[in-house]
Amino acid sequence: MSIKLDLYDKKLLYELDKNSAISLSELSKKLKKSKQFILYRMKQLEEANIVTGYNAIIDMSKLGFFTFRVYFKFQQTTIEEGTKFIDYVRKNFQQVWTITSMHGKWDYALFLGVKTIAEFHTIWDGIMLAYKKNIKSYNVAVYAPVYNFNRKFFIENPQESIERVYGVGEKEDIDDLDWKIIETYSNNVRQSSVEIGRKLKVSPDTIRARIKKLEKKKVIIGYKIGLNLEPLGFTSYRVDLQLLSTIRNKEIFEFCKRHKNIYQINKSIGGADFEIEVIVKDLNHLLKIIDEIKSAFKDVVNDVDYFGFSTFHILHYIPD
Repeated sequence: MSIKLDLYDKKLLYELDKNSAISLSELSKKLKKSKQFILYRMKQLEEANIVTGYNAIIDMSKLGFFTFRVYFKFQQTTIEEGTKFIDYVRKNFQQVWTITSMHGKWDYALFLGVKTIAEFHTIWDGIMLAYKKNIKSYNVAVYAPVYNFNRKFFIENPQESIERVYGVGEKEDIDDLDWKIIETYSNNVRQSSVEIGRKLKVSPDTIRARIKKLEKKKVIIGYKIGLNLEPLGFTSYRVDLQLLSTIRNKEIFEFCKRHKNIYQINKSIGGADFEIEVIVKDLNHLLKIIDEIKSAFKDVVNDVDYFGFSTFHILHYIPD
């Protein structure tokens, strides 16, 4: 059952997805409502399982990681056997940051972070040894750079499109405390520095200074909410554009960045020519947006493919 949002809910989601670490004072000014009102509405959205978290977007390339994306299409595999595959990957390979079930062209997507190609081969060889006979086809891509935008689909006239880029940074030197702060802070950025300091046994001033340093180094590139689309009556799709030419790529990029239903562009190596992430009400809505793109860029768009994500079994670090 979908949940109907009022204007204040929509404005609140819009502001939080631009910056989920925004202060209550700033939210109060933007929405022209009291802090108590804001807190009450945030709690309602959390209890309705619409807002599932307040997250920092971490550029793992700044920490020395390459991100790979692997799609799998299985054959002669039941749902139960698919669950065993997910459990196998989860149990054996800590480098796998995200596992998601899909529908359409692919059955599963894995996003994994490694520091060396040899590390990737160890994971790949393990999966192939255990599941080669079940895998009908696969696609391996370097998942970078990624351009993530604040989501705008729930508001009528969005004013801003915030661009967060990750996957192309040079490695930064960080110490053990930085790592602990990233692990503690990234999944709940609305914790106070006092709370984080208590957990890590350091002063709140140290926590605040370290977070500012991580932001300055662009290890933390932005803040967004975890958003459950199902109660809102929406779903997400990946759309792959096969192009005749890349001559209009900058125009396609700007079109997608401004579009209220498109929230991410993936410039992967080994994937499609142009990959976008879309939030829609249903398949007809998706097809309408695809037709918009094909009409606007009919001289360069040769073909379009699309598929959906259903269940995220693990979700760490990767924005979407």
